[in-house]
Amino acid sequence: MHLQNKQFYIYGAGIFGKALADTFLAQGLLPAAFLDRAPKTAEYRGIPIEMLQTVQMQPNWPVFVTVLGYPETESQLRQHGFKDVFAAIDVMAMFPTAVAALNQCGFLWMQSPSSVQYDPIACPAFLALLSDQTSRDTFNQICNFRRFPSAEHYPQPECYEMYFPSDIPALYAYPQIRLLDVGAYDGDSLAGFYQRWPAKLETYTGIEISPQNIAAFWRRVDGLGLKTEQVQLIKGAVGVPAGQQLVIEENKSATRIRLLLPDEYCPAELLVDSYDLGVIAADMRCNVLKMDIEGADFAALKQALPYIVQSRPTLALSVYHRPEDLWQMALTVEAHCPGQYLWYLRQEGHWGLETICYAVPVD
Repeated sequence: MHLQNKQFYIYGAGIFGKALADTFLAQGLLPAAFLDRAPKTAEYRGIPIEMLQTVQMQPNWPVFVTVLGYPETESQLRQHGFKDVFAAIDVMAMFPTAVAALNQCGFLWMQSPSSVQYDPIACPAFLALLSDQTSRDTFNQICNFRRFPSAEHYPQPECYEMYFPSDIPALYAYPQIRLLDVGAYDGDSLAGFYQRWPAKLETYTGIEISPQNIAAFWRRVDGLGLKTEQVQLIKGAVGVPAGQQLVIEENKSATRIRLLLPDEYCPAELLVDSYDLGVIAADMRCNVLKMDIEGADFAALKQALPYIVQSRPTLALSVYHRPEDLWQMALTVEAHCPGQYLWYLRQEGHWGLETICYAVPVD
């Protein structure tokens, strides 16, 4: 394709969009603009970032889409009059240099961009644990994309509601479910369980740090009509030493915490206490442990190991916040209770995010 300076657009000013822009600029090509639904800045490296609704568009200029997970994007661009619209997966194939940059910027590995993305000893060991071909194919695809990023190796997500795969035998197959939801967010997982199994959701305990998410959680509980005695929500952090006071740094689904500094003032609503996850799990006797806590997952899992060894709850573990979580979390559990679980891996989001490892207890 022959592109002319300032006569093409990039749709999406996120990480991939900027990597694509860098690729063009290295070739001496300047995009006319980024098109974006909600621009966070006015420009990037001299390229203006415009809202799609306000841009003075040139419909004959090509548009390179760099967002995934929004299947309506291409059709909406065509409805705005654009004729040459290239989907993100096709853009990856057209401009592989931009894809390679993703593995260096920390976007895919949210917490630890400098960590090892493939371990030649641990990865085959984890692969040998996996219980079905879908899991093995998913793991190989993720590893290949990490090592050789390309459109061919891109791990496409599954098409179902997150945490509810239908092809894992006996997942959540309990007469009564006692769910411990570490990273409760706004109650979306609670709603998923309750809407599927209202009669057998015996108890729910959530752990969440964000005041905004907590408020949204209780609004969702009210909307579901759940009995309040079924639901407990702990404002607290796990995966750090218990008994510490921490400061909340709000960021919706990726809220973080840090230690309160000596003599530092912080409003009470932005303070949170730390707890031992193993103690909470034992107190509520959970039989399903779901975890998604923005990089503290492995540390929290280690807190819960004594309970996991003793009670063998079903596990739904987010293994994408750090590169090594992909294999390290399952291998750690397996080392403490060998042969007690069947292991499964599913890719449930785009860009290597929302990778979930499921462990189903062996009868």
